Amino acid sequence: MTSLEQKQQQQKQHYGPFHRLKSSTQTNDVAKQQQANQQIWGRPRLYSSIPQVQAYTGSLPEHEQGIEFYTTTPPDSNVSPGQARWTGPRDGVEIVRNEDVAKISCEISKNTQQ
Repeated sequence: MTSLEQKQQQQKQHYGPFHRLKSSTQTNDVAKQQQANQQIWGRPRLYSSIPQVQAYTGSLPEHEQGIEFYTTTPPDSNVSPGQARWTGPRDGVEIVRNEDVAKISCEISKNTQQ
């Protein structure tokens, strides 16, 4: 990577914080994987066939288990207040068709699911 590319990378806008709470799909093992590879993956919501990453807006609430993250990919517009969603394919949202998942790159800033 050239110094110009590094500078452009550093100048990308960061969105967040966002958080995901510990759940049957946001397990301790998933949180460890997310922290290790700095990616969040998501599957289609109930009654949907569109893979998407979902999260809550804002910091991880104190005394809650989950992860907090920032990303350079803006969330979708027109979602319910307090929620964030990333659908694709679009710049920054990769769709892995054979696994039916969407994924975004992120920086995990807090993981209380240790």
